Amino acid sequence: MSLFQCRQSTLGVVLLVCGLCVGCGSGEEGPELGSVTGIVMLNEEPLVNADVFFLPIEGTPGVGGQGRTKEGGKFEIVYFRGGEGLPAGDYRVAVSYRLMPDGTPVPEGDDTPPIESPASESLPAKYSSKDHSEIKVKVEPGQPVELKLTGKKK
Repeated sequence: MSLFQCRQSTLGVVLLVCGLCVGCGSGEEGPELGSVTGIVMLNEEPLVNADVFFLPIEGTPGVGGQGRTKEGGKFEIVYFRGGEGLPAGDYRVAVSYRLMPDGTPVPEGDDTPPIESPASESLPAKYSSKDHSEIKVKVEPGQPVELKLTGKKK
């Protein structure tokens, strides 16, 4: 086999492998998502403009999601990797209600890191901490989530 034929064969193998790699993705589309809606109440009153985070626990697939409460304390969860809802399963839920120095809620979409923001958390860590929240729920398709919080704001 000549040097030219050897290079040509090698180039053919490399192109074939590259073509297979490009054509074959991981095949993973992610977990099946179901709509997740609900309501947040604080001392029997709707909590408006709070951020709600669902974080999977106990073998629940996926990466979780978040939403913001609207009028009446109602929320819809958006999956962190895009899409509406979450996979069914068990979640730790953190509810954050950060207020600016003038007492107004942090504007929706404000992505200033908490350490750099003048806003402060007004709910206790047992509700607001993503790592230590005591709120745990089971998400089931078509079943709204009702979060009833009690206590004083900070």
